[in-house]
Parts: sequence; C-alpha cells; structure tokens
Amino acid sequence: MKTPFIRLLTALPLTALLGCDSGALVEPAVLDTRAAPAVTTGFVFDASSIATPPTGGLPANLLARTAFDDSALQGALIGSTEAFSQTDVVGSRRDLESRTWLLESDPSEGQALVLNKLGAGPATPQEPAVLQRTAVARLQRWGIPASEMGPILQVKTYTQAEADGVLAAPELHRYKTFVMRAINGIRVEGHRAVVTHGVDGTFQRALIAWPPLARTGHLLRTRLATADIEQRAREALVAEGESSGNVRLFWKYVPARLATGEWALALRVGAAMPAVDGVNGTEEPRVVDVDVSAIP
Repeated sequence: MKTPFIRLLTALPLTALLGCDSGALVEPAVLDTRAAPAVTTGFVFDASSIATPPTGGLPANLLARTAFDDSALQGALIGSTEAFSQTDVVGSRRDLESRTWLLESDPSEGQALVLNKLGAGPATPQEPAVLQRTAVARLQRWGIPASEMGPILQVKTYTQAEADGVLAAPELHRYKTFVMRAINGIRVEGHRAVVTHGVDGTFQRALIAWPPLARTGHLLRTRLATADIEQRAREALVAEGESSGNVRLFWKYVPARLATGEWALALRVGAAMPAVDGVNGTEEPRVVDVDVSAIP
C-alpha cells in the first residue's frame, strides 16, 4: 500500500510555523536554539527583546471591515469575475462557489478560505521570491496595508509516498507564503495570512485570519520596568509548573473581541522556554503569557 503525505521542508522548525498556543506563530528566534538542562535552579532571562518598550500607536491605515464583503473577496482577493452562488450558511459563516473557486468567509471572526477547484498544472520553473511578491501584492490589493504586515516566510511543501515501509523521493507540492500580522513591529498572536501557489505558479489557496481592528479600545503600552516584567514572568512560569531554565522574553499583542464586535489588542510578554533534552526524553518548547498591566 502506498501512503502519500505532505512534509514542510524549511530551515525553520515546524513549531515556529504552526504556532505553540492558540494558533500563535512564534518568532523563529524564540525557538531556534535548543538549550541544555539548567545546571542551577532558577530562571535565566534574556530580556534583550523587551529592552525598548512599545511607544507607537495604532497605524492610520488598517484593513477595512468591508474587505470581508463578498465583492471584495471575489474581486480583490481572488481576482475573479465568475458568478458565485451561496451553498451554505452557518451563523456568520458563508460558503460560496463558482465554476472555478470555493470561498468560505466569516466576517465576525475575520477569517476567509479560498480554494482553486481546478488544481495546478504540470510543474514549471518558479522563482520563490517572485511568488512571495505576488502573494503580498494580492493581500495588499485586497486591503491589508504594509503597516499591518510583519515577518514574511516563504517555504515549499513536498509530498512523499511510502510503499511497504520504503519512502520514495520527495516531490514538490506547493509554494506557501506566510504573512504575519504585526503592529509597530510587534506580532499579533494568531493573526496571519497564508497564500499558496501551485507548482505551475498559479494561485491555489488562501487561508486568512485577519479580523479588522477597532479604532479605539487598545492597550498597546506598559509602564512596567524590565525588572518588574522579569519578576512577573518568573511568577507566571512557576504557576505553570516550571522551576528553572533559560527564558527568552518578547513583546506580543493578544487580540480580543469587544462588545461591539470589533477587535482590540492588548500588550503581553511571551516567556519562551526552548526544548530541553533529558535522560527521560525531550521537553517541548513552550510559551507562557505574562501580564504587563497594559495601558492605552
């Protein structure tokens, strides 16, 4: 029996691409160094990434709520003039279909999924940098401004068949562009857009979690000193059952829906502990949120 499966081949760890909690993608620098077990009790903090506290406000240009209207999704994101018909409605989620495309959107959650029904053609030479620029341009045409874009990762996926325990050579499957949401350089937890191109360079898929932000109600800053944040991180880690190890601290914005249905951001610090190899196995990397008494 042959069993096909997909592998993501990239220099980044898979946990960094898929996220460690609540769908959050963790910066590669947080998890790319495996630490040896601590020889002394207590935590060793790397606070270099939070040495400069956030000072910027909300950007003037933001993704508009109208970006999730059917016309914007079909015309600007997909780039199609085909007629779409509604196939299903569940709560605020709507499913639509045309001759070539499947479209699922949920404006209240700020989510959209686009699928090309035709699939890709035969493989042709592609330049990943060009596909990345094409993906970013598609998202900007749809309405995501550069002021909301953070790190961008370009990767390839491969399929690999297995027959009687023998693996065949990997075959290129897709090109994927990950665009992370960031405000003033600080990542927004769980918000990203993934644009997929086929081996022939055609647009095949978009998976988006990018709810429009409210104009007010955000908590973007903190008055806490670095030493105070380290103490709070220590307490949060102990509460999660940790007792010692290397810890990297980094800023993050955590989104929450307001009573109005709009989304606002609150500043937190992530306390990241790398994987640790021990005699009884490997402890996976983890990230613990730290409350920093965020203020507007």
